[in-house]
Amino acid sequence: MITPKLLQPGDRVAIVSPASPPSSDQWKKGIDVLKSWGLEVVFAENFLAKHFGLAGTDEQRRADFQSMLDDKSIKAIFPLRGGYGSSRFLDALDFSDFNENPKWVIGFSDITAILCQMDQLGTSSIHGPMPNNFCQKGGEKALLSLHQLLFQGETNIQIPSHLSNRQGETESTLVGGNLSLLAHLIGSESFPNPAGKILFIEEIGERLYHVDRMLVQLKRAGYLSQLSGLIIGGFTDCEEAKLEIGKTVEELVLEHCAGTNYPIAFNFPAGHIPNNFALPFGTKIKFLVNNENVQLTGQL
Repeated sequence: MITPKLLQPGDRVAIVSPASPPSSDQWKKGIDVLKSWGLEVVFAENFLAKHFGLAGTDEQRRADFQSMLDDKSIKAIFPLRGGYGSSRFLDALDFSDFNENPKWVIGFSDITAILCQMDQLGTSSIHGPMPNNFCQKGGEKALLSLHQLLFQGETNIQIPSHLSNRQGETESTLVGGNLSLLAHLIGSESFPNPAGKILFIEEIGERLYHVDRMLVQLKRAGYLSQLSGLIIGGFTDCEEAKLEIGKTVEELVLEHCAGTNYPIAFNFPAGHIPNNFALPFGTKIKFLVNNENVQLTGQL
């Protein structure tokens, strides 16, 4: 895997909107944060465009993203937010210039589609906060983790162990993202085969039987049997529906991972939660789960 260069004060970074438009001016606080880090912020032409629930037409969003992929002076690309729409234009992108001058892409939620594409290209990316949610109350440590990763190449996350965790230790490459997006990408050229890797998944607003169905999809496709490790982030507002499944997220995961022996960590601080720690995708990282705590550590 190719790891883009760490950021330095004075570097130029791009703001794009490949999915949905922001619903408030909260993103402006995120821009102030980037500037406080000493970065020069460049805005894509259509970053505040709107086309129904999308941040502009497919062509506007594609053109913006393409221009920032091609711009050699840009060292990192920050989507403003997620929502929906990133996968609609992925196949129309030309990564030739990007492959010669790789740069960081940072995001989560719908941006999972782009992060998975980065993995297929052999370039590291970052699952983490975006400007629209940089300044959420309770997200201060997560924002610090993003700065440490981008400027120092450091990941050092330690949390108390969850009762449902499965103990173990491994060192491998981290991949994944939003569960709905991963299920959506199966069968496409963007899907990152997680065999031998540490898979991270998170979700928001899906009923528990939907979560079960997506886990079954991953299992039946063979993607849960050969993992090196599994990290379960926030499953925000994932509750029972009229069609009850009768099991918790933890129970569903353990059911579909039965017969495997890799470490599993639940309630990890990443996903659609304020405390959305930055995770380096596509780079080797150490993952430890024991009775007392869970540790995810690495250095780019």
